[in-house]
Amino acid sequence: MFCSHDDRNRSLLVALVIGGLVGAGVALLLAPQSGKRTRQQIADLAEDLKDYASDLTDKVRTKVV
Repeated sequence: MFCSHDDRNRSLLVALVIGGLVGAGVALLLAPQSGKRTRQQIADLAEDLKDYASDLTDKVRTKVV
C-alpha cells in the first residue's frame, strides 16, 4: 500500500518532533543541575508532548471525518 506525499510529510514531521523532544529530554538528564529541577523540566516536556499528541490526534480526526 502506497502512502501519499502528505502522509509521508506528516510522518516525517512527527518523527522529527518526537526525536527533538527525546533529544531535549536526554540533554536535560545529562545537564549539570539539581535533580529536582531536572525532574520538573522532564515533567514539563512530557506535558508538552502530551499536548502535541492530543492536538495531532484532533487534526487527524478532523481530516478523517
